[in-house]
Amino acid sequence: MKNKLHVEIFGHRYTLRGEADEAYAKELAGYVDKKMTEMAGHAKGINSSKLAILAAINIAHELFQLRSRQKERDALIGGKTRDIIESIEEQFEEFKLD
Repeated sequence: MKNKLHVEIFGHRYTLRGEADEAYAKELAGYVDKKMTEMAGHAKGINSSKLAILAAINIAHELFQLRSRQKERDALIGGKTRDIIESIEEQFEEFKLD
């Protein structure tokens, strides 16, 4: 069942419909509001539509940075996991030879 809730972003009220938890949806809206407010501080006199685009670009940039870091971590973990498995296999080979 879809929930309906109201949030305020940058002085405008929006109705959201979805299956997300209300607290989570409000947290997301609060984050977008915060980003738009930050952008407004750097870009005086810009209309709210352009401000929303700048905030979206900023949020997308954060997302891409996090994805990149996650890929790096995954590669590091994968490498360490392979090293551990190889070490364990070597230990088993030594037991077989004895």
